[in-house]
Amino acid sequence: MTAASESAPFAAHSDSIDDILAGVLRGKDGYEVATETYLNGRASSDARALLPLAFRRRVGAFFTSSPIRAEVSAILGRLPGTTYLDPTCGAGDLLLTAAEQLPIQGNLFATLSSWNRSLQGWDLHDEFVRAARRRLALYAASRHIAEQGRVRSSIRDFDRVLTSIETGDALARLKAGEGKRADVVVLNPPYTRVSAPPGSTWTGGRTSAAAVFLLESLGYLNAGGHLIAILPDSLRSGSNFERWRSVVEAQADVLEVRKFGLFDDHADVDVFLLVLRARGYGPPRTMTSWWRNTDADLRVEDKFLVRVGTVVDNRDPKEGPPTPFLTARDLPAHSDMSVPSRRREFAGRLYKPPFVAVRRTSRPSAEGETRIRGVLVTGTVPIAVDNHLLVLEPRQGGISACRQLIGVLASGEITEILNERIRCRHLTVRVLKELPWQD
Repeated sequence: MTAASESAPFAAHSDSIDDILAGVLRGKDGYEVATETYLNGRASSDARALLPLAFRRRVGAFFTSSPIRAEVSAILGRLPGTTYLDPTCGAGDLLLTAAEQLPIQGNLFATLSSWNRSLQGWDLHDEFVRAARRRLALYAASRHIAEQGRVRSSIRDFDRVLTSIETGDALARLKAGEGKRADVVVLNPPYTRVSAPPGSTWTGGRTSAAAVFLLESLGYLNAGGHLIAILPDSLRSGSNFERWRSVVEAQADVLEVRKFGLFDDHADVDVFLLVLRARGYGPPRTMTSWWRNTDADLRVEDKFLVRVGTVVDNRDPKEGPPTPFLTARDLPAHSDMSVPSRRREFAGRLYKPPFVAVRRTSRPSAEGETRIRGVLVTGTVPIAVDNHLLVLEPRQGGISACRQLIGVLASGEITEILNERIRCRHLTVRVLKELPWQD
């Protein structure tokens, strides 16, 4: 099935906008509510209604929500520039936000022709591109009514005017250097997985498409241009993307890192807004940090060795002597436990109690809730530990030190630090190591 046929059901969204535009251009009243709806939020709700979830997940078709658009709009209002590129434009939410910065002309045709020189957008799916063009036309018409009291135009074929919003493979175009450079790139890339670029210095194998899109998009900025991106929090806080962050800092000044929270009510992923200013390769300059650093004389790593459990149960061969095996599903919610009854053959690293086990999966918590709870594991027999758990072994102090650690991890201060430091769903060794120790 082609990309065009997969997005075909979304044609109903654009057809509805065509009906609204026809009424607006004929000077009919009563389209204000419909116009507002289709400019703010209807694209997302129609995508959920018209397109299968499996398709939307596979291609990353989650359109930018109105609250995030408002944040991007406020940032755009502070930045210089007259030309804008959205290489993954979807139904045009961020292009609409960029168009807020552009003036209108004497009539609708002149406005759209002018915007066509200032706006550039690509998407792999025909019906998303068609929707983006229709929504830009509808927004321009609403601006004419608001600022001039009417819409002067005989234009009907918006596809022939807004030619810079077009169907295309964004990554292929970015790598090939197609299209025009822009003063500002606005980017809400897919959060899917792709193959790492050939010769990549920061990763190999499969990696985040969002990370690849951002680095490729930096090359499309004019000198001193800016990039505003909506990205999964794993890029900001994950250990796997430490080298990626270094590459970003080598090419651009990091002006702002703003945590946002959940992308929207229908996509269970925390995101952040990243604002960059391109400067080419050179020594990194610290403008802001990716997270707020905490000052502490002592940290958890000074008191404990922090490691990931070494058993990948569905992959590691069942070889070696039968060994007590601790898994995340057998770990109690809190309190203590002795040597687990579950057994597994394993010839790798074992952990000798006492130690504290912590689940790696950890969602940002609501106010007043504890983010992580450690479990004291006691006994005299070495234990194999599943890799969905983190193991914290006391450097000294045994059970007493472990109980003290459990109290530290459960404190409100630590929860607040964790919610600030990492909002993706998996805790990392580095994050736990750097937590401040409280005697």
